[in-house]
Amino acid sequence: MTARIKFIIPGDVVPWARAGGGKTVIKFTPARQRNYMGMIRAEAHRQMESFAGPLEGPLQLKVVAVALWPKATTKARRAAADGAWKTTKPDADNITKIVKDALNQIAYADDAQVSFSSCWKILGPKAGLLVEVISLAGVPAPTIEL
Repeated sequence: MTARIKFIIPGDVVPWARAGGGKTVIKFTPARQRNYMGMIRAEAHRQMESFAGPLEGPLQLKVVAVALWPKATTKARRAAADGAWKTTKPDADNITKIVKDALNQIAYADDAQVSFSSCWKILGPKAGLLVEVISLAGVPAPTIEL
């Protein structure tokens, strides 16, 4: 059986932000980002209770960030096949980064274990973040000819 954890963080998605402060001031992590990482860490701790420790070996990270539909969105746009993709900020890599950093030392010993990651940004009726970490132990790596 493949080791896997999966959880949802409800509410608006908070992306990774650079530490503020400038060149001459002490760097700090914004409170909103710290709090969001804390929510991710707390839920990851709950999901990891059935495991002896952090997952080992290569891992896959799946992230789905769901943002609310803008109020001015028409019914036709909502029904369009490509209408639910979110193409505005935050960037997918900043969403993935906050999740990877929050899961360090909880779901895995080091985020370098994440060999494959994906992040979808979509629009929906409820905002939230779906996170899934899957062990790739025993799964052969793809062979790519360059």
